[in-house]
Amino acid sequence: MVRENINIGLEMIKPSSPTPAHRKNLRLSFLDQLAPPTYTHIILYFEANNNNNCHEGSGETSRKLKRSLSDVLALYYPLAGRIRPEESCVECNDAGAEYLEARFGEDRISDVVENPVVEELAKYVPAAPYGGGDVPLAVQVSFFGCKGVAVGVCMSHRVADAMSLVNFVNAWAAVCRRDSKTVDFIEPTFDLATRFPPADFSRFFPPEAPSPPPTPAAAEKIVTKRLIFDEQKLAALKKAAAGPEVEKPTRVEAVSAFIWKHLIGASSAAAAAEGGKNKKVEKNRAFAAIHAVDIRSRANPPLPNQVFGNACARSMAMTTEAAAEEERNYSYYDVVLKLREAIRKADGDYVGKLENGDEFLEHYSGTEENDPSFKDGSKTLEICCFTSWCRMPAYEADYGWGKPVWVSIIGVPTRKNLIFFMGSKSGDGIEAWMNMAEQDADVIQTNYNLLYPHLDVTAGAVPEM
Repeated sequence: MVRENINIGLEMIKPSSPTPAHRKNLRLSFLDQLAPPTYTHIILYFEANNNNNCHEGSGETSRKLKRSLSDVLALYYPLAGRIRPEESCVECNDAGAEYLEARFGEDRISDVVENPVVEELAKYVPAAPYGGGDVPLAVQVSFFGCKGVAVGVCMSHRVADAMSLVNFVNAWAAVCRRDSKTVDFIEPTFDLATRFPPADFSRFFPPEAPSPPPTPAAAEKIVTKRLIFDEQKLAALKKAAAGPEVEKPTRVEAVSAFIWKHLIGASSAAAAAEGGKNKKVEKNRAFAAIHAVDIRSRANPPLPNQVFGNACARSMAMTTEAAAEEERNYSYYDVVLKLREAIRKADGDYVGKLENGDEFLEHYSGTEENDPSFKDGSKTLEICCFTSWCRMPAYEADYGWGKPVWVSIIGVPTRKNLIFFMGSKSGDGIEAWMNMAEQDADVIQTNYNLLYPHLDVTAGAVPEM
């Protein structure tokens, strides 16, 4: 168990050179406007060994990290500014990013990495900046008694997606180890709003009159569970999902289908137990699976990988309660096919609609998920959101001590049915971080346990779907 930390103090790190006058105001793009007003977190864990010393007495390491953070903020200057959501912009005023240090003198990084307690990982990264929601960036450097270091980064989703976050981490690491070639290669661009100008949401989603408060429901406990799908489990899931139109399912497709299928089953069983044989209620329930899709390569022409901002869209697959009941008899392949068809719709034409925010909002306001019956309560829609970080080069970050032994996020116990996929260090596995109602997570955990050790991969055996 991780013991209490000792905070060393909070500092504001400003860019090493002032932001030019013509860059003092960064417009947020339409895609930034669509992003939730939350923070995204990442933690990188580094062990000291005979070839490196993360600590260097900790004082020298601290000086290097702060100096390099100041230098990289000169490149990522919006992260040292302040978000002005009412004006759809970032004021690039060089106010600075928050930098915090902490010590865990009696603990070892190896214990955290080998036996992580998900609820305790939040100690290694700021939940949110102390300065409030207009601060885009806060970092925490944690020093361990084993001479290891954890670097935690908290970045506002209003200004950046996960790829932008990881690109920033790699740029900071490259500056710290004085790798100028890498810094030049990943130098960011900030012109996303030129391609996706902000839109007027009030035209399509006008403010609604306050509605009476809903009847309080029984408190639902949201938990975070981390499931590791190794090469063997993935091979079995992929083989079971393969079919005429999906000959080679991806690992993300296979694990997404596994989770969504069992989540629908758990939710339907719970509703049936609570409502009895109320067929009217069952017909009025719907389920959706949403995947965040990186549009950098899907846009026409493509966006550069280094573009900073929320260069992502979403795909959505839907099914009704009645269809879900039938699908319990469908093959695993059918579920994966439904997800793939939805993801493929996030193509160049779809991205083209996003380039005209007003046109897209007009299209979106008439989509199935905006059915008025979901708003008035005559129908219910249960959404499951998936975000994959599997292809992001987080394990490439090297501050001069070597690459991280583990990269993690933290739990989000306030967001139901939010699932993150993290790639393993070896690159051939997936860590699924599930935030969902405890009883639903338990059902998925039970089916996950059936995948191993008594799994006949050659036969494609999977739990009954």
